Amino acid sequence: MTIPIATARALNLIGTHPAVEATRVIEHLDDGAVVAEIDIANELPAAWRVTGESPSGVRQLETIRLEFSAGYPVFAPRVFLRADFNRSHPHINPGPADQPPQPCLVAGSSRELIQTRGIEGLIEQLIKWLDDAMMLKLNNPAAGWEPVRRDSFDDFMVVDGIKMRELADPAGGCIAFQTEFFQLIEVGQQYFSIDHRSIVPVEIDKVRLGRTKITDKTFHGMSIGLIVWAPDRSPGQSTLADQYLPETVYTVGDLLARAEQYGCRQQLEPKLNLIAFGANGRDFTSIPIAITFLARRPYNVIGTNSPIELCSYLIDLTEFRDISKYDQAPVRLCSLREQLSVEVLRRTSSLIESTDSPNWTLVGCGSVGSKIAVHLARRGQGPHLVVDRELMAPHNYARHALLPTGVVERGLIFAKSALLAAGLEQLKQKPAIATDDITAACASPDGRAKIAPAGCYLLLNTTASTVVRERLSFVDWADRPPIAEAHLLGAGRVAYAAFEALGGNPSISDLAAESYRLIAANKRLRDHVFSAEAEAIVIGQGCSAATFPMPDDRLSALTSGLSQIVGARLQEGAQREAEIHLAELGDDGLSQTWSRYAVQPWVIPYKEGVQVRISARVDEQIRAEIASRPGSETGGVIVGRFSQIGNAFQVVDVIPAPPDSTFSRDKFVLGTEGLKARIRTLVNDSGGSLYVLGTWHNHLIQSGPSGLDAETAMTLALKQYFPTLVLIALPEGYTCVIAECLGTGLTMADLTQDGIKGDPAGDR
Repeated sequence: MTIPIATARALNLIGTHPAVEATRVIEHLDDGAVVAEIDIANELPAAWRVTGESPSGVRQLETIRLEFSAGYPVFAPRVFLRADFNRSHPHINPGPADQPPQPCLVAGSSRELIQTRGIEGLIEQLIKWLDDAMMLKLNNPAAGWEPVRRDSFDDFMVVDGIKMRELADPAGGCIAFQTEFFQLIEVGQQYFSIDHRSIVPVEIDKVRLGRTKITDKTFHGMSIGLIVWAPDRSPGQSTLADQYLPETVYTVGDLLARAEQYGCRQQLEPKLNLIAFGANGRDFTSIPIAITFLARRPYNVIGTNSPIELCSYLIDLTEFRDISKYDQAPVRLCSLREQLSVEVLRRTSSLIESTDSPNWTLVGCGSVGSKIAVHLARRGQGPHLVVDRELMAPHNYARHALLPTGVVERGLIFAKSALLAAGLEQLKQKPAIATDDITAACASPDGRAKIAPAGCYLLLNTTASTVVRERLSFVDWADRPPIAEAHLLGAGRVAYAAFEALGGNPSISDLAAESYRLIAANKRLRDHVFSAEAEAIVIGQGCSAATFPMPDDRLSALTSGLSQIVGARLQEGAQREAEIHLAELGDDGLSQTWSRYAVQPWVIPYKEGVQVRISARVDEQIRAEIASRPGSETGGVIVGRFSQIGNAFQVVDVIPAPPDSTFSRDKFVLGTEGLKARIRTLVNDSGGSLYVLGTWHNHLIQSGPSGLDAETAMTLALKQYFPTLVLIALPEGYTCVIAECLGTGLTMADLTQDGIKGDPAGDR
């Protein structure tokens, strides 16, 4: 009978390995399966070669059994050690005692390893496993401590592992707790499910014991749980359970011996004796007593951020009531299931479990806001407050993070904020709810305190509302929290996030103006964001029309990235430099391009009346232009937007002076050559979001606006329907003239030198 070609090839490759002394086929089955043996020569230290075996039980020549199925190489061969191999090593797969042990070679799939590194890769892992077993290095700090290997489990127990581990103080102890259980009885077998989440200590004689029948096969009852741990060996010197032990606990006597090895028998035995005396002679029926050791390992246990391993067992009180033989009572092995908690979510998300969740507010509980909230709640970073006055409509579920419930079928309508809070409660993070109009809430100190309580790390606006953004940016707010914005642009093709710096300089309104400049400079971005599709306003019946048609997967593709950005900001601390994030979804609908832009504090020469806010980039451009023409006045055109709600100029760019401009010591005269074309390009590229605000020039000395400056401002004001800004750069700071035509005549605000005196960068 011919061996399958893939298996024959694998055996040939195995035989070429330097550590493999021999390969042989010992069985070939009709279905194509092959059983082979290989002899592996291990490099023992000289002191062990005389006996041919390490103290840990690894021999100089180990015979390994490989079982190839007919499906090889789709399925990896099963690897078996010799039957009498020392089973006390970690990283041995669970299995029956009458079968040879199987080493756990990879933290994943062996068949995936074979596809990436070939059968040689599997043999290399096997040789490394034997070498680590020889030197007792299968447990190592880098990988974590391997929990006690149990080949089977009898029962399950739900625990709050975080709180259990916190009990392990230096004094040692054994504390009793009330537990709840369910029992399933089948033919010849019974199973317990224990609820041990409570860690409120109780006296043993006050614990409720008993069960009630639910069905012929199921019961519900109350019982007792013990949590026990060792005292420190000496002040500051913990008792370490640093010897790996396989599971050998089958009786109460074995349990006490294991307590001895963990250094806590003196804590456990008196409590067990007390339970045994109380049960002596009484007619108990299937009442499970839970015992959990808090075994302190030398380093963190695999899958946790703690060195404390939870080792749990059950004793059926039915077998425990004969005081003369209670140490012979059988012990059941219990598999632990952590209860869902914020700490578990953080641990699973590779975050620090013990860190307090940042206190942040989500404004807007629609599709983008809900997805960000759910993503962050799954990381244990859910919002503490959700704000939205809108009601959930059926079409919202097309892209919302929440799934519809029965209330939708019954036609009941709830606020988006209330539904989102109820959904997040399932992740053990129920935020407070506010259904206030956010623009109205900003108007009063009480309203602002409601949407951003004391200690608020971040207020995240996901409404995509310009009104909300402008209102949040310009309200007079003492103890202003850092404010951020996240939403989609361009009919869902572009993602946008912006974070203010401390004190709101620059504000999210300033950052929006800056983002318009960045988008206008990128053809692909501006084609998406300033397209007719993105800017279309649908006119329909009433106010119930759906928003832009967009599938959930497109929205989710970009909001997941926004969630990561917001989560990172919360993790690192919200009070950092201002930044803008922009992302574009590729034409394939899958690829994404993300960019981050740090934004320096803006120059704000004057904050009262009509504000003037100048980006640091523009300030640098102006100062560089002045330096390039020493002893002469120079200037140009200033570009940006005017915030109606903020009553503020936001200057984000300049157009250089045309070549026909006049530069002299006495004055600067702005030319016109090519200027109209430059302005037209600016407006078209930015979709009209940026436009000319006025002009700038410099004075060579500290001085206020001249008569010519005022005349220029009035002339320009007659040509536009919002205020005109004539910005004047001084050797130190800025002054300006603001003029506006209101139909009945011109008004002018002269910002004098006294109002802007300071360093060349102004008041940042």
